[in-house]
Amino acid sequence: MRIYLVRHGKAADSGYDVDEHRPLTDEGRARMRRTAKAWAKNEKKEPELWLVSPLVRAVQTAEICLDAFGQDGPAEITEALVPDGSIGHAAAIFDRDDVAAIAAVGHDPLMTALASHLIGARFPAEFKKGAVLALDRKDPGKAARIAWFLEPAKDDRDARFREDLFD
Repeated sequence: MRIYLVRHGKAADSGYDVDEHRPLTDEGRARMRRTAKAWAKNEKKEPELWLVSPLVRAVQTAEICLDAFGQDGPAEITEALVPDGSIGHAAAIFDRDDVAAIAAVGHDPLMTALASHLIGARFPAEFKKGAVLALDRKDPGKAARIAWFLEPAKDDRDARFREDLFD
């Protein structure tokens, strides 16, 4: 199974009484569009299922990514991907054999912890806002292998695929 872990794009820092309501900033949307476009252009395995945190910024990030792939879904909102969610609960969403590729859109610190859990070691990079990590896992419960890591686009530069995580 190919697993994509996506950290939401840059979100508003203030002006919202409830953290769950913070949307992406204009800059966050623009960066996420560039990153998602690079992901869709360079990846042969499109996500068949999108699992998304219910927080506004994650839903908006998923919408941008779905658009980059020319997809309408399916997308499922799941509490398993909230920022303070349980690693075990989040990891369990990938224990299925009905799809070959799943994208999970969530938040840190959960995304970094989930990446570490799935690969069975400390994730060797900073999981920046708007980053995408692709993992390959042959069997549920077995350690996954890092396929690639896409750092988010900044300004007008393209997003950057990192291959140095394999060393």
